[in-house]
Amino acid sequence: MSLGGWLGDRFRKKNKKRRRIVEVNLELCFPEKTPEEREAMCIEHFRVYCRCLLDSGLALFSSASRVRKLIAYEGLDDYRQMLKEHKVIAIGWHLTTMEFGNNILGLAGPAVSMMKPMNNPLLTWIFAFGRTRTTDTELVTRERGMRPLLKGLKEGRQCVLFPDEDLAEGGQGSAFVPFFAVERSMVTTPGRLARSSKAKVVTCATRLDSNTGRYYFRFGEALADSAYESPESMALAISQSMETMLREMPEHYMWTFRWFKTRPGGAPSPYDPVPQK
Repeated sequence: MSLGGWLGDRFRKKNKKRRRIVEVNLELCFPEKTPEEREAMCIEHFRVYCRCLLDSGLALFSSASRVRKLIAYEGLDDYRQMLKEHKVIAIGWHLTTMEFGNNILGLAGPAVSMMKPMNNPLLTWIFAFGRTRTTDTELVTRERGMRPLLKGLKEGRQCVLFPDEDLAEGGQGSAFVPFFAVERSMVTTPGRLARSSKAKVVTCATRLDSNTGRYYFRFGEALADSAYESPESMALAISQSMETMLREMPEHYMWTFRWFKTRPGGAPSPYDPVPQK
């Protein structure tokens, strides 16, 4: 934890590009906070990010029993009962704890999930191997579409998705929804999958306690019936649910990503110009 915190401080000071993106995101999402409060959030984010980065080796390559010793669950029994009774789509977001979240969901039961290939084929193989090594998880690429996900749900697998990426502007496949009162573009895949498969949708999140080094995983309840009315209403419900969780642990969201680069009506990106180093 100490080494991760030190590395986080170095990362924040040396990487002007990522630090600027974090500062823009925090200013957009927390306008009620003072510049000093947002600076403290920025510092803590980079520290937690690097602590979790160092710990990702444990999530990917240590034994399942060792991972369990590092984790406390909230709502696991209810979630497993839901898996027995319904098709389930589990929604996570890009958190600093993402690798532990993947691992925990795999321990809850068989899963099917999407994985975005990295630019480096070796890294793609390493992460795919680590995420499936101790769990019955089938990984599919986005290019294969929804069919493998629907097939997995039909077979009784939970479908694990991370739908918070900014991929396109409106139209089929994405929608603008408020997140911390800021409009953002989100994919509508979960809503379309839920309508096609009659699956329940559950949001979940993992946080790291930097004082103890333990991870706390929380399964939420199934989203309200109104969320299933359309893919767009599902995107809105997911955004609202995740915002509620993130307000309790804002340092864990990957603020180094340009979540708001696509703006309604083609408005300029708030990140321009972004430093290149």
